[in-house]
Amino acid sequence: MKVKNLINACYLMIFMACGTASNDNKTANKTNDGATSSAHLFLLGTYTKSPEQGIHLMAFHPDEGNIQTISTAAAVENPSFVIANEAQDLVYSVEENGGEEGGKITAFSLKDGKLAKLNSVKAAAKSPCYITLDPSESFAVTANYSSGDFSVIPIAENGQVKPVTQVIAHQGSSVITNRQKEPHVHAAIFHPNDGNLFIADLGTDEVVVYEFDSSLEKPVNTEPIFRLKVAPGAGPRHMVFNSTGDKLYLIHEISAEIGVYSYEQGELKHQATHPLTEEGFEGKVGAAEVRLSPDGKFLYASNRGEANEIIVFKIEGNGDLTHVQTVSSMGKAPRNFNITNDGKYLLAGNQDSNTIITFERDLESGELKPTNTKFEVHKPVYINFLP
Repeated sequence: MKVKNLINACYLMIFMACGTASNDNKTANKTNDGATSSAHLFLLGTYTKSPEQGIHLMAFHPDEGNIQTISTAAAVENPSFVIANEAQDLVYSVEENGGEEGGKITAFSLKDGKLAKLNSVKAAAKSPCYITLDPSESFAVTANYSSGDFSVIPIAENGQVKPVTQVIAHQGSSVITNRQKEPHVHAAIFHPNDGNLFIADLGTDEVVVYEFDSSLEKPVNTEPIFRLKVAPGAGPRHMVFNSTGDKLYLIHEISAEIGVYSYEQGELKHQATHPLTEEGFEGKVGAAEVRLSPDGKFLYASNRGEANEIIVFKIEGNGDLTHVQTVSSMGKAPRNFNITNDGKYLLAGNQDSNTIITFERDLESGELKPTNTKFEVHKPVYINFLP
């Protein structure tokens, strides 16, 4: 499905649901006039506590100053991380559960603004908290926090998920005994050029690099190419590569820092580390998300705990960072945030205050300014904009 067709279908659903509400009809009428480019569609992952909650397909209308729910895939438990394929007609989610049954991976179709469940399989692990597709979209990989491993899930031609084909467990621990007495795999990403798989392990203070061959039934070579030991007690969480793939930016959750690492010939090397808290800050921290601006000139990070901030950095010519701004997330526990594809807005999901807050973004300076657009929703924990 082409994204333009998806947007038009979503607007039609909004129009049909609007009734006589003047503000909603104003939005729908603008759509009928052809102003579809003003909307930003996104998938919202949440933590759930009732059957009607789940994954939401949302539309952010900056011209109207509102966010709307287009549709919801309900009866899915704790879909905390949600992604779409390149064609935008399939959606994959973890179900983050850590009990005896463990978590699940669930596939959905996305058509005419509606999410329809295709199937689910067990993750063969506990608390899957991150999911990604390999470049060929033949496999999904989940990072499993509680069991300290990652799972490899084949994707069928019809988009359904098949039973797990590999579970690769980590071993070890680190210095923060109440957080790092065992492995806690927290993220899995693929390098933009060589296709290697990078695994961030909060429990062992490592980023582990694996060879990945999608032509194989079991695509992961279980003998790592490289292991990067980060500073003890840092707690690697989420990470992102720059467009050329020679710089990795890694959130250190426990120490509330952003690490800069160079990547050459299959090896990672530490370049710099920058604190997310301002000088003199005392209180609980919990660094969470890291994102690059669409033009690759700025980096954004979030910090939870008692800080509850979004931190802005400029990316210098050598890939290092210079602090630009620290702003309140306008809520509690900004577990996740994302930037619209045009770079003009940042949406922050405050998990513990049940809100999404919208910030206007200066394209030249990178600075953020909160707007009046606020949306209340239960436990927003992942925002994924559709291209």
